[in-house]
Amino acid sequence: MDVRIQKSFQRLSNEPYASVNLFSPPEYDWPGDWEGRALLAYCRLYSLTGKKVPAMEQLMQQLPEKVNSQGYFGPALDLNEIDEQQLSGHGWFLRGLMAYYELFQSSKAMEIARQTVYNLFLPALANFAFYPVQRKYEDGGVYGSIAGKCGNWRLSTDIGCAFISLDGLAHYYAVTGDKNLEMPLAYAIWQFMKLDKRGLGMQTHATLTATRGILKYYEVSGEEDYLSYVQEVFDLYVQCGMTATYENYNWFGDQHEKTWTEPCAVVDSMILALELYRITKEDRYRVLARRIWFNGLQFCQRSSGGVGPNTCVDQKHPYLQISFYDAVQCCTMRYSEGLYWYQKNKGLFSWKDGEPVFEDGRYYVDDWLLVQDVSGTYPDEKCYELGDKKLIRLPLLHQFCEQEAMNVCLRVIF
Repeated sequence: MDVRIQKSFQRLSNEPYASVNLFSPPEYDWPGDWEGRALLAYCRLYSLTGKKVPAMEQLMQQLPEKVNSQGYFGPALDLNEIDEQQLSGHGWFLRGLMAYYELFQSSKAMEIARQTVYNLFLPALANFAFYPVQRKYEDGGVYGSIAGKCGNWRLSTDIGCAFISLDGLAHYYAVTGDKNLEMPLAYAIWQFMKLDKRGLGMQTHATLTATRGILKYYEVSGEEDYLSYVQEVFDLYVQCGMTATYENYNWFGDQHEKTWTEPCAVVDSMILALELYRITKEDRYRVLARRIWFNGLQFCQRSSGGVGPNTCVDQKHPYLQISFYDAVQCCTMRYSEGLYWYQKNKGLFSWKDGEPVFEDGRYYVDDWLLVQDVSGTYPDEKCYELGDKKLIRLPLLHQFCEQEAMNVCLRVIF
């Protein structure tokens, strides 16, 4: 088994993902998020290994008694106080339920998904027309929080996270073909398409996840305008949201501090690149998928199997270091989906050594960035001598303990 998959499986088989922590407490302000990401991760790891994370079936068995009387998590929907974090969390909940249904044809998973769609999302979708397009900019932490209320929306520091739900809804629609969802979902997508991503300072993760949902909807509907829009948003992300190491800035625009990357978004970016390459056969997407994997995603995994954010690298900030060791509530779970898509497309990621080339303002060997080992952590790595500089391929972290990994410092040479 690939060491990265093995480490991810072990991490998600232990605390805080084991039986005593299967469900988030009632006061958790992202209802459905933990459970949805966990279930989706368990399903992806099962697809990769043929083995079930021990908590997987326990989670499914206990679900009916943990959701509210309407069949979802958190308080009953109040259309005067629509919580975008609740909608975001249940986007992941739908993804997990539909992945489980596709694996095991579970009528229980489908019924809970149907209740979530009919009792939470269908009433809420009509209100996407009133999602605030102007707001005060407030930087959030690694885990977003409610920043305030505008109109009938309770808004998150993860700006635009309500639209994460488009991905789960499109997954449900693609599997069921439920006509009652078709027009409300298309209308919500239209509302997302009208948003000024940079002007609003939207979270790049929310933008990319919603865009993946639109790509799913395109494949069901066949309407070319959706594909063109997905390509437009992805181009915007590459130009304005992607760091020099093929990770992400947390938000679009200049209103926010460029603080840390988010592996959840990096996973989404690789999936989009792979899917756009499959659909369009444009080679630029293949190259981007490879560079995202080699330089962005691999560096995110730690020795524990956990996954966390790193520094945002650009010409003004050329140093790559760990920003946060293990984002247990999101990125550690989402990484399994990145592994799933890597394995599914493994033939695209073959690599061969060669001479360094200078492209896009950086040095590469076959899509793998060359960096300077400032911390001296990798003395045995093969060096590529460029003038007075000795560079190595952007290395991995998962062979080092936490303290050693936190001391790693690499410099991208521009």
